[in-house]
Amino acid sequence: MLGVIATRQRGRAARIPRSQVLAAKKITYRAEARGLYRIFNTAEYRFYRSNSAPPVEGDSPFATNATLPHEPADAYADGTWYLSISYFNGIYDSGFLPLGPMGETYVRLDLVAGVETGSPPAGPLRWHIEPRASGVVRVVGIYAQSGPLRASQWALAYTIDGSTPPADTPDVTQAIAAADLDYLVYQLPAQSAGITVKVRLQTRRNDGGWVYSESSEVLTIAVDATGPTAPRGIGG
Repeated sequence: MLGVIATRQRGRAARIPRSQVLAAKKITYRAEARGLYRIFNTAEYRFYRSNSAPPVEGDSPFATNATLPHEPADAYADGTWYLSISYFNGIYDSGFLPLGPMGETYVRLDLVAGVETGSPPAGPLRWHIEPRASGVVRVVGIYAQSGPLRASQWALAYTIDGSTPPADTPDVTQAIAAADLDYLVYQLPAQSAGITVKVRLQTRRNDGGWVYSESSEVLTIAVDATGPTAPRGIGG
């Protein structure tokens, strides 16, 4: 219980139990301590789903339950579904919890004829592009995933005309090591100074057909084929 109690001083007014009285210029002020109570709601896990894209915070949950694990009774049609969960503690909602292998706030469910098929592999954990000497652009990435959904190849697409490289259409592929952790270091062909290079990096797995990681980003860099001016010698 939270409350505020005012300072009490004696005046001519009669003393009132459990109250605070202050006499000043013949005006009597009274302040009482009152409890401040917060109303709690029932704590619960909230479940969200969408068949077009990952759920967005602020969506209405399609099911709730006090504990995990929980199996909602709702049916799913064939297609691709995205599922998210948040926890409501009675006052605040946590926001979507990390569920995916890379900390994604959703898991993907693919159904064909009512049977779950393999979801896409995780994308690169981290990756970047960097300029190298003589107009070369180097692509560096790290991949971490285990289990049957793991990717078997890197899939790299790039353009040099300013256009955006398409997803799921690699120009370069490279095997991913069998270990749970793998690195990619790949140098693109040298380009002339000023050329804009755009790169998309995904991973893929062959399940009778190539299945690509999703939500891939495109990075852009302008080629500098000349480099900085060499330092002048002492006395030069």
